[in-house]
Amino acid sequence: MESKHTEFYPFYDPLYKEGTISYATKTGISLGFGAFYILLQYFSLPDKIVFFQQYCWILGVIISTSIMALYIATDVFRRSLVTMSEFEGDNRVSNQVVETWLNNKWYFFAGAILAISNTTIGHLLGVPGAVHDSAIALSIQYAGFTMAGFSAGMGVWAIVVIIVSYLKFAPSLQHSLDPNNPDGNGGIKKLGDSLWFFAMLTFVVGVLISIYMFGVQWEFMYKGYVRLLFIVWLALPYLVAISIVLIPGLAVRKQVNQYKSYKIGQLKQQKAQVYTSYKEFQEGDDDEIIATKKELNEKLNYIQEQMDKLKKMRDSHIDGKTKE
Repeated sequence: MESKHTEFYPFYDPLYKEGTISYATKTGISLGFGAFYILLQYFSLPDKIVFFQQYCWILGVIISTSIMALYIATDVFRRSLVTMSEFEGDNRVSNQVVETWLNNKWYFFAGAILAISNTTIGHLLGVPGAVHDSAIALSIQYAGFTMAGFSAGMGVWAIVVIIVSYLKFAPSLQHSLDPNNPDGNGGIKKLGDSLWFFAMLTFVVGVLISIYMFGVQWEFMYKGYVRLLFIVWLALPYLVAISIVLIPGLAVRKQVNQYKSYKIGQLKQQKAQVYTSYKEFQEGDDDEIIATKKELNEKLNYIQEQMDKLKKMRDSHIDGKTKE
């Protein structure tokens, strides 16, 4: 990965002189990996009906979807980094997290860990006996587990780092929120929207994994510990999807709440001072008194307007709009 300021270009989506690779190319790469596995598995099976009965094609779809989701999420996160750096100013803590942990070394490591884990889980669940009729088909089945695990592992690692970067980023909101921003979220709405988008991508992959896991006739599902592994592995993508929204949301909510409480307290003090000023009029002609009252009324209206905006401002992306 090359990282300069808010730039983020991992090995699978590098930056060239002309820019990053096009989405047509990304789509071709994603579909290519999935189709490669599907074709190998289909032609390696002596009994072709097994390919459909054991949902082998779904595993290819999972591979393609995981890779494409990684491409899309990377592009969205680049834009989020730009927004985050604008809020952080010179203290770009979140960018430092990305530079340290979202490099190629950690991507490969995380991908390898989940690839090994996914292959091991598939083995423990028990590859259907029909696939065992061909050693080549069995090898390709395990290769499919590895490919799916590697692509998903990079995505899971990226989500973990994104969560950490948001936890580091949240304290900077105390000094940079803008209650006048029309997004109703102090200027960070698009950051929250990106987290919901990441969760949606993860959820889609999770649904495909669920379809596959329930569709395959695993050999060892009669064993208690295997059923437990099945449930844990089935729930993992949904837990990841919830975490990418909830954990940053709680951190942001805390900071926004503190910001709003502090600002509202300041405005209340200013409001009290303006009210006190009414009692401090010195003797003067009527025009002077009228002008002073008008100025004080304008200050009161402005203070009240700012307080209303703060109260209406959403605390985070996991909170609904405040009722008027």
